Amino acid sequence: MEKVSDSAAATVDSPAPADGTPPTRLALALEDAFTEARDALALSDPEAAVHGVRKGFKRLRALLRLAEAARARTVSQRARAARRALAETARHLAQARDAAAREDALDDLVAKAGLAKATRRAAGRALASTDAPAPQGDGVGVHRAALEAEMAALAEALPRLGAALGDDALCTALARSYAKARRAGRAVDPADDDSLHELRKDVIAQRYQMELVIADWPALGQFWVDELQRLRDKLGKHHDLAVLRTLAEAQPARAGRRPAWCAPLLAAIAARQGKLAHSAQLLHARLFAEKPKAFRRRLSAYMSAVSERK
Repeated sequence: MEKVSDSAAATVDSPAPADGTPPTRLALALEDAFTEARDALALSDPEAAVHGVRKGFKRLRALLRLAEAARARTVSQRARAARRALAETARHLAQARDAAAREDALDDLVAKAGLAKATRRAAGRALASTDAPAPQGDGVGVHRAALEAEMAALAEALPRLGAALGDDALCTALARSYAKARRAGRAVDPADDDSLHELRKDVIAQRYQMELVIADWPALGQFWVDELQRLRDKLGKHHDLAVLRTLAEAQPARAGRRPAWCAPLLAAIAARQGKLAHSAQLLHARLFAEKPKAFRRRLSAYMSAVSERK
């Protein structure tokens, strides 16, 4: 795809340490995620630009969570600050996805919850009429300058952040992240949208973090990441339906009654969310059955085996 400009072409210094030792897994992953976000920011296609930047930022934030485990306090604080800054900047792009997510949620209800197509069309028209005006310009619109500034600042920090964790420290950080997602899933209330949304954040982080160990055992590692993605998708659909329900419930009543499409839509949402929550809990129980200490030992064994063969 064509690029908008080269103004976003912040570059990351080589992740290789000055002493010539190979770059860490974390350094290579951070560089790759940064490049993905930077290249997406330069795309001329608005939808592709927003999607690519959001994905790249999610990867970066997941990896920066690991860097927060660095022993050096200054490194840990810088990683946390960078992650929070990326999250704040990414929120500005959420509006660009809202309409598409709503349409996907409506289609999902037709396919999986038996929502009548006529009801879907009526709901789609009514909800689309309440959309805020689309931002002017390209997909990232007025937020381009802020995004480019954040990328430039991150480019300067990444080499130090990436060098912060060797394999042993990385195993510990991955196990801590695993433990956090495991606790969240075990404590989740399937009837509470916010609870499931918080779990989704932890699962997204775990999904991107586990990409760091795919190469150690590709057949198992890729399967694990794919299943985490499946869990993420279930929780994502649940969240999109929660947003859709809020929009439907906010529809103004006329003569004391909501539009005719509201009741069947809300019933379909409730039924679909119930199934998604139950399915997500079952999948979470499988993926997070191991205790964190056992999980760490397994990761360490994978990494050590690859090192010895080399």
